Amino acid sequence: MDNFFAAISLFRRRKYDECIEVCNGLLLQQQPAQHNALHQGPWELKMRSMTQRVYIDDVEADDDVAEDILDTQTIATAPRPGTSIRTAKPMATATGTTATTAANRPRTGTGRPITGISRPGTLSLQRPGSTLGNRTAPRTASRTAGGSARQMRLGSASMFAAGDPTGPLFHISRLHPDKYADRDALSKPLFQYLYYHEGDIRKAMALCDAVLNRRRLRAGHGPDEQDELAQPRSGSARLDTGSDWWWNTQKARCLIAIGCPREAEPYLRKALQELLHPDVVLLLARIYVKIDQPMAALEVCRTALEKLPNEIVLLTQQARILELVGNLTTSVRRYRQIAVLDPMNTEALACIAVSYFYANQPETALLYYRRILALGAHSAELYCNIGLCCLYGGQLDLVFPCFQRALRMATGSELRADIWYNLSFVAMTTGDIHLARRCLRLCIAANGSHGSALNNMAVLVARQKQYHKAKSYLVAARTALPASDEIGHNLKFIENFQ
Repeated sequence: MDNFFAAISLFRRRKYDECIEVCNGLLLQQQPAQHNALHQGPWELKMRSMTQRVYIDDVEADDDVAEDILDTQTIATAPRPGTSIRTAKPMATATGTTATTAANRPRTGTGRPITGISRPGTLSLQRPGSTLGNRTAPRTASRTAGGSARQMRLGSASMFAAGDPTGPLFHISRLHPDKYADRDALSKPLFQYLYYHEGDIRKAMALCDAVLNRRRLRAGHGPDEQDELAQPRSGSARLDTGSDWWWNTQKARCLIAIGCPREAEPYLRKALQELLHPDVVLLLARIYVKIDQPMAALEVCRTALEKLPNEIVLLTQQARILELVGNLTTSVRRYRQIAVLDPMNTEALACIAVSYFYANQPETALLYYRRILALGAHSAELYCNIGLCCLYGGQLDLVFPCFQRALRMATGSELRADIWYNLSFVAMTTGDIHLARRCLRLCIAANGSHGSALNNMAVLVARQKQYHKAKSYLVAARTALPASDEIGHNLKFIENFQ
C-alpha cells in the first residue's frame, strides 16, 4: 500500500498519532528536488491530524456568565424579572405561585438552579443529585468539555518543517496570511491549526481578515469602499458582503474568543443570511447569553427552529436558556420534546428526572435514571442520584449499595465530599445520628468549604449543647455561603445561648 494512502486511511480512522508518524516518514524520504511537487500533501495531512488530535468544539463552551463580574458589555444593571441570567429566580405560575420544582430545587453558589447534568463551562459548585457527568456529543471524535481557545493547551514542539523534520511546521511569527488567502484548500485547515492547535487567536483572525478582503476584491469592491456595518476593530477587515458563511463564522468565533462578543454579532448575522447553520445560531445565542440578553437568545433559537424544526441542538439551547432565567417548567417541556425526538439524549433524560425528583415523584425519577444507566452512562453522580431516589421511594435496601458504588467511582475531592454529604442526609433520615456525624466529618475533611455540611454539623453539635463549637462551624459555613438565610438564622439562634 502506498504510504500516503495509508496515512489518509489512518486519518479517516481517527488514528492521528499514527498518521503523523507516517507523514513524518514521507517528509523525510522526499528529496529537495521533489519538495515542491510532493511535499504539500503530507504537510497538509499532518497539519490536519495535529489539529484533530487536540480539537475542542467550543460552540457550547463558556456558557456560564455568572462569573463574568467584570464584563462591561452588559447594558442592563437592573433588568426586569425573568429577563436576566444573573438575577434569575423561579418564575411564577398562572395561579401566582411558583412551580414545585422551582421552589424546592436547591441552587448553586451563583444562584443557578441545579440541573440534571454538568455542561461545558459550568462551575463545579453543584451538589450530587444534580449532575450526571459531562455530556457527550457524537459530532466530533475528540470533543471535550473545556474552555474557549484562550484556555486550550498550546501545540507541542513535535511539528515538522519542510526539509527539517525536527523543526516546527512553519514559523507562526513569519506567517503571511495574504499568501494563503487564495488557496481555499489550504486556508481552512491552516485556520483550524492556528486556532485549535496553536491557540494563536490573533494570527487566526488575521487569516480571516485576509480571506475576507480577497473575496471582497474578487466581488468587485474596492478596499476603501464603505460597508453597511462599522469596522469592528482598527486594522481588521470590514464585514464582507460576498464571502461564504464559514469565514464570517470563524471571524466571529475569534472575536468571541478575545472577549468582543458585540463586535462578532454582525458577522454571525451575515453568515445566517448566507446559510442557516445550527452552529452559527448557537454562537449567536451564546453572544446574547454572554451579554445577559437571554430573551434575544431565545428569539434567535425560535426563529431558527421555524426553518429547522425539531433540531435537537437548538431545542437543547432553548431549554438551557430557559433554565438559566428560572423558567423551569418551560425548560422541562423542551427537554420532554427532545426526549421524544432522541430517546437516547442523556441530558434531556437527566433534567426530566431532576424535575420529577424535586416534584416529589422519586419513583418516576428513578425510572429515568435507570434508563440512563441502561444507556451505559456509569458515573458517581448517577449512582448518587439513584440512591437518593431509592431513599425517597422507600427502597432502603438499595440506598447504601448505590452510595458505595458512587464512592468507589468518585475521583475528585469535591465530588467525594458531596457524596458524603448526601450520605449523611440518608443517615439522618434513617435516625442514625452517629453515622450522620461521621459522614459530615468525612465531607468536611474532603472539602473544608462545604457550607451545607458545616451548617448541619453545627446543628448536630448544638444538640449536644456545645454552643461555642457550633458557632465556629456556623461562622465557617457563613464564609462559604454568605447568602444563605438558613445559616444566618442558625447563627442568631446560637448567639442567644451564649
